[in-house]
This record gives sequence, C-alpha cells and structure tokens, in this order.
Amino acid sequence: MKKNKTNLAPELTTNNKLKNIMGILILLFSFALYAQSIYFDYALDDTNIVQDNNLVKKGFSAIPTLLTTDALYGMNEESVRAAGYRPIPMIMLAIEWQIAPNNPHFYHLFHILVFAIACWVLFLLLCTIFSKWNLIVPFVCTLLFVAHPVHTEVVDNIKSLDELLSFLFSILSMLLLFRFVEKKSTIRFVFAGLCFFLALLSKETAITFLLIIPLSLFVFSNNPFKKILTIAAALIGVTLVFFLIRYEVLKAIPADQVKDLLSPDFNSILAAPDFASQKATAFYILLRYAFLLIFPYQLAYDYSIAQIPIQQMTSPGALMGIVFYFAMGIYAIIKIRKKDVIAFAILFYLITLAPVSNLFLTIPWTMGERFLFMPSLGFCILITLLLIRITKTEIIKSKFKTFSQLLKMNIGFMAIVLVFLGLYSFKTIERNPDWKNNTTLFSHDVKVVPNNAFAHINYGSVIMYTLCPAEKNIEQQKVLIENAILEFEKAVAIYPKLSDAYSNLGVAHTYMADYKNSIGDVMGAADNYNSAIKNYEAAIPLFHPTPPSYIYCDLGMLYCKTGQYDKAISILDSSLRHYPSYTDAYTKKCFAYLSQGRNEEAIAECDKQLIINPKEITAYINKGYGYSNLKQYEKAIENLNIGLEIDPMNVECLQLLQTAYQNIGDVMHANQCIERLNILRN
Repeated sequence: MKKNKTNLAPELTTNNKLKNIMGILILLFSFALYAQSIYFDYALDDTNIVQDNNLVKKGFSAIPTLLTTDALYGMNEESVRAAGYRPIPMIMLAIEWQIAPNNPHFYHLFHILVFAIACWVLFLLLCTIFSKWNLIVPFVCTLLFVAHPVHTEVVDNIKSLDELLSFLFSILSMLLLFRFVEKKSTIRFVFAGLCFFLALLSKETAITFLLIIPLSLFVFSNNPFKKILTIAAALIGVTLVFFLIRYEVLKAIPADQVKDLLSPDFNSILAAPDFASQKATAFYILLRYAFLLIFPYQLAYDYSIAQIPIQQMTSPGALMGIVFYFAMGIYAIIKIRKKDVIAFAILFYLITLAPVSNLFLTIPWTMGERFLFMPSLGFCILITLLLIRITKTEIIKSKFKTFSQLLKMNIGFMAIVLVFLGLYSFKTIERNPDWKNNTTLFSHDVKVVPNNAFAHINYGSVIMYTLCPAEKNIEQQKVLIENAILEFEKAVAIYPKLSDAYSNLGVAHTYMADYKNSIGDVMGAADNYNSAIKNYEAAIPLFHPTPPSYIYCDLGMLYCKTGQYDKAISILDSSLRHYPSYTDAYTKKCFAYLSQGRNEEAIAECDKQLIINPKEITAYINKGYGYSNLKQYEKAIENLNIGLEIDPMNVECLQLLQTAYQNIGDVMHANQCIERLNILRN
C-alpha cells in the first residue's frame, strides 16, 4: 500500500489490554461458528483415516510406527501405500483415539479447538506485522478469515487436521521469527525452526513459507537483506532435514505397493488431450478458486470427473483465468519492491496456492476447497486493505483505549465489514450441517455438482449401504435399491471408465436379485444376477493394477448363484493369486466345489484356509458339509465340534452337527444339539 507522511509517524504504544480482548473475541467467535460440528459423525475420508485405521486405533503405542511410515500405512489393506509423509496429524489422531476411542464428537471438538487457537495465533501474527497500523486491521483480517465459508471442509472434516496443523505451525514459526528480529532471542529462533519443521511434518505444502517468511520480513520489517537471507538459509536447512527424513521413510516402500493417485479418475486435468489444454484447464480452475473466495455460494466436497470441463487456450474461462492471474502477478512483482502491502497480500495468495494449482506440479486432485485454506489469508488481507482504501479509514495506530472507542472511530469501515461477516457467518453455519455424516453430505452435494461421477457413486453408496439396510419396509427397500442403481448409472454415463461405478452396479443388481428371489420373482432375479455379472466383468479391467479382493469374490459368488461353477472357481483362483491370504476366496471356492459335489476338493480348500486362520469357523462348517456329503460323519462331527468351540452360538454349526449325530444313530448328542438350538432360538 502506498504510504503517506502520516504512515511514517512514530510507532504508538500497543494497547495490550485491548489486544487481549480482541484475541478472546476471536477465540470465542472461531469456536462458536463451528460448535455445532461437535455433534457430527465421521464423513468422507474420516472412516479410512480414523475408524478403520489399524495404527490409529493402537493409540500411544502406534507413535513409533507412525513416525517411520507413509500416510496410508494402517488403512484397510496395508499393501496399498502412498508416497506421502505426514506423521504429526496421524500421531494426533492416534492420541485422540487413546483418550476417546472411536468417538467422532471428541475428534470434532479437538478440531475446533485447533482452529480457534490457529486463528488466535494468526491475530497475534497480524498484530506483529501490522504493528504500526490501526489495530482494526489485524482484527478484521482475522475475523474475515475465521468466518469465510470455504474453510468448512477443513474444520468440519476430521481428515483435514493436516491442513489445520500445517497452517498453525507455519504462522507460529513466522510469529516467532518476527519476535526474534525485534529482540534477539536464541530460544525464539530455535522454536521457530522447530515449528516450521512440525508444519512440514503435518503437510508438505508448508514449504511455501520458505518464501512467505522472508517476503514478510522484507515488507514489514527494516531488517537488512543479509539478515533476512540468513533466516531463509536456516529455514532451507530445516526443509532439507525434513526431505532427508521423508526420503529415508518412503524409499523403504516397495514400488509395486505405492498407490498411483495420478489418474483422470481423480484429477480430470489428466484427461485433457495435450499440455496446452491441461494448463488452460488449470487456469480455469484458478479462476473458479477466485470466484469461490469472492462468492462462496455453492460449496462441494469434490470437483473431480467431469464437473470441471476441459478447456482450450481459446476458451473464455481459461482466457479470463490467464489474464486475471498474470495481471495480479505482474502488479505484485512490480509493487513489492516498494514494500506495497497489497502486493504482499497478492503474493501470499499466489505462493500458497502454487503447489496445488496443477500449473507447476500435477497433483492427484482436480480442485478442492481445502486447498484454499492457506491462500484465503492473502485474500482476507487484500479485502481488508481495499475496504480501508474505499472507506478512507485511518491506518495509523490510533490512541483509542477501549473496544467501543475503536468501533466508533472506524464506524463506516466496520459497518461494511459486519455485512461481510454476517453473510460469511450465515453461509458457514448453513454449510456446517452438510458435513454431519456421509448421508447429509452426499445427498446435498450431488445436487451442487451434478456432473461429478464420484458424487453420484457416493450418493448411490449411501442409499445402498446405509439407507437401505435401515429401512424396514420391503417395498421401500426396493425403491431405494432402484434409486441407487440410477445414481450408479449416472456415474457411468458421465465417465464410462470408472471401475467403482460398475462394481457398485454389480452390488446393487445383486441386492435387487436377492429382493426378487425373496418375493418369488425367479425370472426377474435371474435378469438382475446377469446384470450384476456384466457390471463386475466390466469393472475388473478398469482397476489398476488389480481389483480389490472382494470384487473377485463377489463375482465368484454370482457365478455360483447362476450355476457357473467353473467360472466361479477360475475367478476365485485369480483372487488368490493376487491376495493369497484373503480367506473369503477360499470360502467361496469351497462353496463352488460343494455345489458341484466335489467334496474332497472343497475339504482341501478349507484346510488351506485353516493354515491362514486356524479359527475360521466357516472352514470347519464347510468341512462338516463335505464330510457329511461323503458320509464320513465322524470326521464331520470332529470338525463341527471344533467350530462350536470357536463359536458356541453358531446355529448353522449346531444344526449340521445335529444331523451328523442322527446319521450315526447318536440320539443323545443329537437331542443335546436340539436343546441348545431351542435355547438360542428363544
């Protein structure tokens, strides 16, 4: 910002009491705005990151492993890994699990507290860098940041703890370095480096503060360039240590286990036919980001295929994005030499957005509101400065002593700010409930992003796996399954190469077939089983490098249900080649053999299953069937009794055991089985 003579007036004494009041107001406002999320459940990736994460559920004992493994280790199948290293948020999630196991409300409470603390630290930082300015400037900047609706994904989604912690440690590092240059203190310098290191360990995008911190010192302090370079060199040293540790951790991951997230399935930019159209689409997305910050009207958790249309360099949206961002960049570069604060705000926005812009580095995702969490601070600073210019508000530190005096002396400026805060807060409070759980999120956002194939898959999955099982009315269940099929078909229509759409269609048609069987519609059930098979068969070639184990097993069971036992055995063999320890494949293969009367081969599969898991009761039950079919009742009884030792309440095992005893004329033991069955049924 262009400074006049009044801007060069001597620095006035900070009213610490007033600053403390403002800080408390920011803490309370931050907490109150998101307090409703304390009662939310898991949503989106929260289940994988927390609830189904084998490491997180170990609590404190998982910390050494979390420090030495990648970000995906511990989620579902540990054979799927990622080239990412973010131990700090994972450790925090494990600690929270130790304190309150599987309690999403506690996670959300902790999340809000971290956000509130981050906003308070941000206020302290802005007070420091704007130390010669009217105290209203850092106060309003922070309030706008707190209230902006684009932050709802980060604050309401437990998984986004990485974004919150990375931001918190980054600005804390910056605050400590500013206080270090004001008054040399070795401990501040050391803690600043430690905070920056923790920021990198939270999320790699904190690396942008390698530029942001020296730039801030240049604009807002009178330190010589040499001293700023010394601080930058220290931060570079911290960064090198981080990348060395990261390299040592990730190099141990076998290459065939690393999940390749760079796919058109997730980032539709990769579906663009050439380099020019990829970058044109990236500039169009950058324009969408700017509009989201200015008009955060419709928000969504996902913007992947094919919600963002592929652009050409001549497309209006791409051209507008190119002109807008180049104009901002050129202005900022020219003006920053004069320590222009508006130029700083623009550069803060551009630098922190650069790693996720898909311009310099292609990331796995097309677009995400969480990517605006850090950059939005630059936007909030810019809006505050522009409003100050428009209202001609005095920017020198004024001599007010109370909060009411501050408001009265800046009444015109604050009136406009309150309009912004009111609109932002209303939208934030309105958006929060969408993140309550997957049902609320997916059912709402599928309307906001109707061209997003994943949005339709996720909504269809909620219908099929959550709403349908909870529905008691049989007819209504049928309607729900039909609606799920419709959503999956929409996904296929949008993007025919999406494996998850076909596999979910396979599940949905299986459900529909089972429903029709239950009401006696045998022909209708056969049609649905065949449709399910076709969708599973279409899905398998689309998975890379190989389908999940359950896909093979589901298809194998469908082959069994339609009497195609040889095909069932073949596809289950494929499953076992890729997943030799997946015991369900042995169970289904055994079922196929039993259905064909190949009892010895069925028993052999059970024995293989029991080598992997000696307490797999289905294997003992199936051996009971096999030996009973072979009329080797003594062996059947032996295996079924072992099964009952594992699960004394297993009705199927008891029924089969009763029959085996009857077949050898052991009435006493058969009657004992009947008595136990009657007890269980009652």
